[in-house]
Amino acid sequence: MKTSLFEMFVSLVVVAALPGCSAARDVAVSGTVRETSTPNPDGPIRLSFYESAGPADAGPAPELELLDSVSLPAPGAFRETVSMQGKKLYVVAFVDADGSDACTDGESWGETVVDVGSDDTANVVVKVTPQSHCLPMSTPE
Repeated sequence: MKTSLFEMFVSLVVVAALPGCSAARDVAVSGTVRETSTPNPDGPIRLSFYESAGPADAGPAPELELLDSVSLPAPGAFRETVSMQGKKLYVVAFVDADGSDACTDGESWGETVVDVGSDDTANVVVKVTPQSHCLPMSTPE
């Protein structure tokens, strides 16, 4: 019986010591945010990165999980590293005119979906345009 308890104890210690068994990897994301309505938008650009919350990237409007958000001082080039599991990266950008860190009706925004390359890179171009309502149905509110 002592051997069984000892083996069980060792097994639990080994399992607890293992790093998380996740397929997440760091993806190097680079790209450009283009604001098309004005050359100098009234606020910073808020950039949010999402992936499918389900086991697959399939479906016309998958449930999305927020991976990371960053602020850019202005439209233009950016580089970020995002930890993710999926093969598709969903990117939303908006002009944060009211400084709320959330899209508000009337703020310009845009979105894009890109495939993550086999070398764990993604190249993104998001065109931000004037909108009367905030965020599309394909992203969480």
